[in-house]
Amino acid sequence: MVLKKYFSIIFFLIGCSYNINMQGKITHPQTEDGWKLSLEHFVPAKGITKKNPVILCHGLGASRTYYKLNEERSMVQLLLNQGYEVFLLDLRGRYSAGNPGLFFGDKTFSYNFDDYVIYDMDAAITEVLKISGKESVNWVGHSMGGMIAYSRIGSYGEKRIANLVTIGSPFSFSEPNEAIKNMNKMKSMTPLLPVVPARRLARIKAGIRVPILPDGSVINLIYWPDNIDLNIQRGMQLTTVNDIAIPEINQFSSWVEKGNIHSNDGKIIYSKNLKNIKIPTLLVWGTRDNLAPGMVVRRVYDSIGSKDKSIHIVGRSQGHSEDYGHTDLIVGRNADKEALFPIVTWLNERN
Repeated sequence: MVLKKYFSIIFFLIGCSYNINMQGKITHPQTEDGWKLSLEHFVPAKGITKKNPVILCHGLGASRTYYKLNEERSMVQLLLNQGYEVFLLDLRGRYSAGNPGLFFGDKTFSYNFDDYVIYDMDAAITEVLKISGKESVNWVGHSMGGMIAYSRIGSYGEKRIANLVTIGSPFSFSEPNEAIKNMNKMKSMTPLLPVVPARRLARIKAGIRVPILPDGSVINLIYWPDNIDLNIQRGMQLTTVNDIAIPEINQFSSWVEKGNIHSNDGKIIYSKNLKNIKIPTLLVWGTRDNLAPGMVVRRVYDSIGSKDKSIHIVGRSQGHSEDYGHTDLIVGRNADKEALFPIVTWLNERN
């Protein structure tokens, strides 16, 4: 009886899948240091009318799919409706471009935040400009996807980004809250693992519907469950979560310990160079976001050098339906109206 139950679970997991109808054309540009990325390209049905294409970049431990999980109410569709050419970016190490090896192989989980900043952003922007024929892009980044843009624009003088939108993107940990401190404790496990197996754990959770970790310790850090439909939560678990490289975790842990955002070798303090960002910038913040608390987002806003900068707050204090958590800003029940369409409106005014 026990064996029968065990095998039934295994067969259920093997057949576990989630269908996303929205599919674009995928290319795999290669970085200067030899990694393949994934770009999923969408073109509006009535032709391209806006000046700059949009690159949507995911966060830590994630991949591109959550930008389109809500299908007709997704960020991708809202942009297409307004005439934007859209590119969904998967950074290195995501399974759509080939899984790195755990211990052996040409590519392993050996990369860190700096590799995204130096190599992946350059390759992605170069490919998008080549495909679109345009001279600059709009960059929209959630969480780490916004952090790498802060770093590249501020510290490396990236000039090909015309407008920047960051969604729940912290850029200092000088006063980490309890949620971030608890997440930082994961570092104690890293010497024992070749990679943090987040994708595998998420798929198991989606398959057997049993929490692998206490929800209060992890899930509420990533999103507010009451604000996201169960079907969409399952979609994230099955399609969006990605394994996390140990050097990534170690670098993030160092930021929490030292308070600032710096390169792995400590030579560049990325968070000190926000003043060099002179392009129009919109910061989006959810009032229940434990990874990007309000005081942190405000500190980033104050440090950015642009004269054209704004904060869009998403929560009940602004008359919205719910106080938004970290990923609710992308896939929350009313995110299309309360978080995403204001971003599109902001972009329209600058495109």
